[in-house]
Amino acid sequence: MIHSFAVVIDGVDLTSPDSRDADALYEAGCDDALLTSSAGVQRAIFDREAPSFAAAVASAITAIESSIPGARVVAVERLDRADASPLPHSA
Repeated sequence: MIHSFAVVIDGVDLTSPDSRDADALYEAGCDDALLTSSAGVQRAIFDREAPSFAAAVASAITAIESSIPGARVVAVERLDRADASPLPHSA
């Protein structure tokens, strides 16, 4: 099953043209993510295949936080259900 969600990432610069962190994310298995930045908030938007929403989010967080020193996921936003609200994540 494909799960769509966004994670808000703090502690690194993922979207500047000279950022090596975006390449590190891709190499860590986040090739299913679109990196965005708006008003200083960086998001990685995922369409991730996994048996459950929790497994999809957990695998993304693990890849992000283990592949880039200083990266921290500070929020998760579920995108595949209209009635879902953002989910908190504590590091």
